[in-house]
Amino acid sequence: MLDVYFGTDYHSHYGYPSSTYAGMNVEVMRYRNGAALTRKDGIAVDMVAGIPDSGVGHAIGYSNESRIPYGRPFIKYTPTWSRSFMPQDQKIRNLVARMKLMPIPELVAKKRLLFCDDSIVRGTQMRETVDLLYQCNAREVHIRSACPPIVYGCKYLNFSASRSHMDLATRQAILELEGHEPESLQAYCDPQAAQYQAMVDHIGKKLNFSSLKYQTIHDMVEAIGIGAENICTYCWNGKE
Repeated sequence: MLDVYFGTDYHSHYGYPSSTYAGMNVEVMRYRNGAALTRKDGIAVDMVAGIPDSGVGHAIGYSNESRIPYGRPFIKYTPTWSRSFMPQDQKIRNLVARMKLMPIPELVAKKRLLFCDDSIVRGTQMRETVDLLYQCNAREVHIRSACPPIVYGCKYLNFSASRSHMDLATRQAILELEGHEPESLQAYCDPQAAQYQAMVDHIGKKLNFSSLKYQTIHDMVEAIGIGAENICTYCWNGKE
């Protein structure tokens, strides 16, 4: 019997595709998770793609389930930081995000594109990526996050490591919407709440997405398949 498993980060973000945690292979979980994303979507696009590397499995699952063609409208340039959120300095994060991905203009121009990414932490890479795609004449750029909005900084695995929780795209959006930090953040963790949708819409507009949707905790946990009681969800709902 597990005590508490922190595998949501490993399955959706960090884990190597051939790795298996608590009996669930990383790549299999990502296929299942991507498939779950599209069942609640139904958007009309020309191509589904993944933000390399960990977004790829989610995108393949989305493509297989939706039957929208999968493609690679850009490729990853690897001699940089492995993850653009890792540098502590924002200027370095912006530079790394610009350096990481090389577009293929012939696969971007006049296309309605949907990208799956493992998460949106600060939004650094996504804003740079979307701007780059529009420079290549993309018609639309829709973003689907394979995990829920990260509202609380992780205090266990250091996943969302930053100098302040205000670096998180969600917390910036909440502050801009409210004008101050609210006493409770629970409404911003509930996909059925008006505050949650306002936050998601605000992030999408700020990052210049055609649309933005996040995976739900329920569907992500179901994709892992080991039981919600065994999985830490603190950074998404603040529950320890």
